[in-house]
Amino acid sequence: MRTGTVKQFDTAASYGFIDDDLTHSSYFVYYTAVKEEGYKSLKVGQRVRYQLAQGKKGLQCINVYVEHQDKGVN
Repeated sequence: MRTGTVKQFDTAASYGFIDDDLTHSSYFVYYTAVKEEGYKSLKVGQRVRYQLAQGKKGLQCINVYVEHQDKGVN
């Protein structure tokens, strides 16, 4: 899977863009691609894992998973 950072996400419009770590390109993401439980949204700066697929207007993110930080005790 690819990794990146959420560059922009408009909750009202239900879409945004993810900056790819490898190519430094931005790719479109629609809320239905987010594989989280409950309300599907992304926050600017969140780290994500995803795949790319051909959409109607070019490559877009699919199967998006938020990388959660472990909250373990040292």
